[in-house]
Amino acid sequence: MIRKLFFLTAVIAVLAIVGSCILVGRMMPFRTKSMVLKMSWKRGDNHYGPNFISLESPCLGNSQSGCFCSMDFKATTSKDFMEYIQSFGSNKVPVKYRVYYDRNPEAVEASLESAGTWPGKRFHDNERLLATGFRMITGQATAGGRIRNPADCFPSPTD
Repeated sequence: MIRKLFFLTAVIAVLAIVGSCILVGRMMPFRTKSMVLKMSWKRGDNHYGPNFISLESPCLGNSQSGCFCSMDFKATTSKDFMEYIQSFGSNKVPVKYRVYYDRNPEAVEASLESAGTWPGKRFHDNERLLATGFRMITGQATAGGRIRNPADCFPSPTD
């Protein structure tokens, strides 16, 4: 009886481990790729002050007009970073992300690698997040849809 109970417990444990491995395998990213978004910048905000930096780019994975991707630097208020961003003038800032794609392939996560030459590790955790939004455009009808963050910001990977 004890042997049968031990054998049954071992079988249940093996099935649980195999099931967990299958589940984790489906949840793990299928592919990762470094992608650069060329983002326009704006400095200053009435609430956050003159050293607030906002970066923005059009969506590369969503063709709907008004779709944009953005990130804000609210906690990083070093004058060096503000002057560095300002040095781009009217040029766009190259912002590099490590993008994780699922098997569909759709971007499911984006981790900030760098903003220009500034490594992502220098920024506060909340400042490394990428947001997706839509603006109403005068004279254009709005189309229903859903926001896919971060998938709207990045194209599907190509081989």
